[in-house]
Amino acid sequence: MPNDAIATDPRLMIREYRIPSITAYNRLEASPRTRDFDRSLRAEVRDPLWMLTRQWQFGEFQGEDAGSAVSAKILGNHTQLSRVGFPKGGAFAYRDTIPLETVVERESIKPGLFIGVQIGRYFAHLMKRASLGGLLERFVTQYPLAYVIDRNDQEGLQLLAASRGRVCDGFLLYHDTVTFDAGETQTRFVIWLEGPSNSDLTPGQKTSIRDAAAATAEWFDRAYSQPAESGLSAWTPPQLEYQFALASPEGTGEQRLVADRYYDGHLDWYSFDIDGSTSVPSVEGESGTGAPAENLVSFIPSPVAFNGMPHPRFWTMEENRIDFGTIDTSTTGLLHLQFAEFGLIYSNDWFMLPYPLATNTLCAIAAIVVTDVFGQHLLVRPATAGPESSWQRWAMFHLTDRRGSRFSSNMFYLSPSLPKSLEGDPLEQVSFLRDEMANMVWAVEGIVPSQGGRGARGDEIARKELSSAPFTPAGSAKIRYLLGTTVPDNWIPFIPVHLPGSGTEIRLQRARMPEAKGAIGAILTEVPPPYFVNEEEVPRTGVSVQRSFQRARWLNGATFLWIGRYKESGKGEGWSNLRFDQIVDIEQK
Repeated sequence: MPNDAIATDPRLMIREYRIPSITAYNRLEASPRTRDFDRSLRAEVRDPLWMLTRQWQFGEFQGEDAGSAVSAKILGNHTQLSRVGFPKGGAFAYRDTIPLETVVERESIKPGLFIGVQIGRYFAHLMKRASLGGLLERFVTQYPLAYVIDRNDQEGLQLLAASRGRVCDGFLLYHDTVTFDAGETQTRFVIWLEGPSNSDLTPGQKTSIRDAAAATAEWFDRAYSQPAESGLSAWTPPQLEYQFALASPEGTGEQRLVADRYYDGHLDWYSFDIDGSTSVPSVEGESGTGAPAENLVSFIPSPVAFNGMPHPRFWTMEENRIDFGTIDTSTTGLLHLQFAEFGLIYSNDWFMLPYPLATNTLCAIAAIVVTDVFGQHLLVRPATAGPESSWQRWAMFHLTDRRGSRFSSNMFYLSPSLPKSLEGDPLEQVSFLRDEMANMVWAVEGIVPSQGGRGARGDEIARKELSSAPFTPAGSAKIRYLLGTTVPDNWIPFIPVHLPGSGTEIRLQRARMPEAKGAIGAILTEVPPPYFVNEEEVPRTGVSVQRSFQRARWLNGATFLWIGRYKESGKGEGWSNLRFDQIVDIEQK
């Protein structure tokens, strides 16, 4: 039909567009012949040429301009730390011939019955070996075991009964052997030995006795590791932890590290922070210079491998030691997803470069240059050297710089720490716990030092044989007024007191119950009154502080024995049953 006719006749136009249009969709669905997919998962090869064409079709033969790493050079700046500073102002030179834990934790050996008998027996052994056993009575008279033993310390009483009159006090003998009086050129022991009471001794006997005393002192100094100065300690009672600082020699590039929260018995890189404001006085005997030394090493990169790692070749048999399919995670389990992604996709893209580092070294990696098989060199800068803002920076094994976020820390400290040490039974154990009913903190001495050399139960040593007078009611009264109850003597109270100049902040001060023995152990008595503990150091779970002998062997084969402490979480709140102003019923008999 001509177009002109359609345009002039509207009826023809309506008839043209009323023809319906129907659209149909068909969905293709797979119709498997079987529900068993075992044969399909076998990846059987029927035509190798077909497999090659499929690999070509998916682009597996396309080359990339990315070569494998064949060599790597690492440039690092090394600084040796040469001195240690304690909170009380003491500073001394340090070398890694002794473990750092020993230097920080060790404390001076206090006089006591056990240590006196131990040193006295060693001195008696040397005297008998020199055929001078008949002269030991003079030393027992000059250095008697004059120790006052608590009547509840059964081991101490037995040791005193077995040793009194037979062994001299070796600790006093050692003290006189190494101590000089004012203006004297000879020790107290030599002055006594050359005195009128020993005029009958021959010069040869006196020489042998002096040699035995000197050998005893040398043995004691070798057996027990103690600080060079008495009272030099890194333990801070208000924080119930160790605090100390390390510093490199003064000069260009001097570095200072601080560890003010060490209490778990093991030091590592995460125990230290960089703090240039910490003051560590200079001392004599420091080794090295303040300027860091450059260290350039070259290695062949080694691919990172782990058990169960997927093989890059499809036909290589897996070890099946790690089942990635059993990882239970969700869309929010980012850590699990990252672990699976690393193990399945990127595990063969990581390389390991062993970088040798001496102990007691503060190291900063300046750069890494990687060379691939094409001869191209790739410069890898430290993770914290980029222009990003501070909140975007992330790095592992880097020390925190306390000077502020604008200072980039790229340092790692390989501390001369012990991999493992032997710990004896606790000599002392104090549990700090909160008593909300009494509104105070108690320091319970569960274990206290015994004069027998070991720890004794605190409740047994604190036991008293005191009985209150029988209560006689006045008239026919049925009740009585109780002023207050009491607690065992090994419960030491710490009451809240205001900080100086503050009306809201408080700290805990050691107190004493009426007619109580008071604290016995060294943890609560090493500081004279007033003894304070920061209030935040005792949480609701409480804390426990233990003190015990530690023994370890160092890299050079030397053995160290010292007394150290560590802190751990407590077992919750406690109740002392301390009550005041009570009205109680009179017991009916």
